[in-house]
Amino acid sequence: MGVEMGDAQPGWYDAGSPGRVRWWDGARWTAHEAPIPTLEAAAAANPPAPSPHAANPPVVLRHGPTAAPAGWYPARAGELRWWDGKIWTGSRVRDGRPGIDWATIDQPALAWAMGAVFFGLAMMQAVSSIAFGGLSYMPLLWVALSGLWFAMAIQTTRVRRIAAPTGASDAPAIVRPLPGATEGPGAGWFPISRQASRWWTGTRWADYVTSRFGVRPTFHAAKALTTLRILAWAIAALAALVLIGGVVMLVVADGDTLQRVVGWVLVGGAVLFAALSAVVLVAARAQTRLLLLPGDPPAGPPHADGAHRPV
Repeated sequence: MGVEMGDAQPGWYDAGSPGRVRWWDGARWTAHEAPIPTLEAAAAANPPAPSPHAANPPVVLRHGPTAAPAGWYPARAGELRWWDGKIWTGSRVRDGRPGIDWATIDQPALAWAMGAVFFGLAMMQAVSSIAFGGLSYMPLLWVALSGLWFAMAIQTTRVRRIAAPTGASDAPAIVRPLPGATEGPGAGWFPISRQASRWWTGTRWADYVTSRFGVRPTFHAAKALTTLRILAWAIAALAALVLIGGVVMLVVADGDTLQRVVGWVLVGGAVLFAALSAVVLVAARAQTRLLLLPGDPPAGPPHADGAHRPV
């Protein structure tokens, strides 16, 4: 290649091709190249300065002189949190164990919007019940869902407002290997779905995936999937109870308009809860491949599109 790398760590470097960078696996140049404008961030492991004996040291690409590279940083006392290079995420290491906030999501605007929608439904249902002179418990359910979404919006906003990291990253052994770590030939990002790729070190899969949201740890995978399944079945049980209540109201209505209206409202609510349960189950199934480590090594070369996503 005409460029000596010396002791440089694995990463994307200027290899002498105008407008392009090439992947250095820590020992040799690989065949993987990418155009410079498409890189989200270069140098997957934030390599240190090369040895002073190395000729033509590599150029480490950065987006912005003050932006901290992705990694684990102290966010609060006794807590490390994953910074993806732009924002704080819900992934954290607390008491030596990696996990994820139950309420921090990638799209806080969506949480605010959904909270407003469910609160609006609760108000409409309450006004309707008062207008018909009856009492319905459905507004309470909508208010509960509204509160859940608002709680996620508030938690996410609170996390995003933590000051950006300024010190050095700290990655304990429990969260390694990091994306960009190379332990053998063929390291790179390999597709695990149509929207995401996972880092392969050359010998094993890392607990990190990259998508349009950036690089995210997946150490919480098993717990998150279990929680999703429990939530889905809990919603299904609630749907069954509401449906039974609606059917009972319709049966005993005996011409009472108010009871018939309440009965149909309950039946409609049961259908909505059943649909929500199905959505959560489908999401859990889709997330299984995304979150859990694959059992087999990757087939074929690294994902070409993954070149713009490493940390």
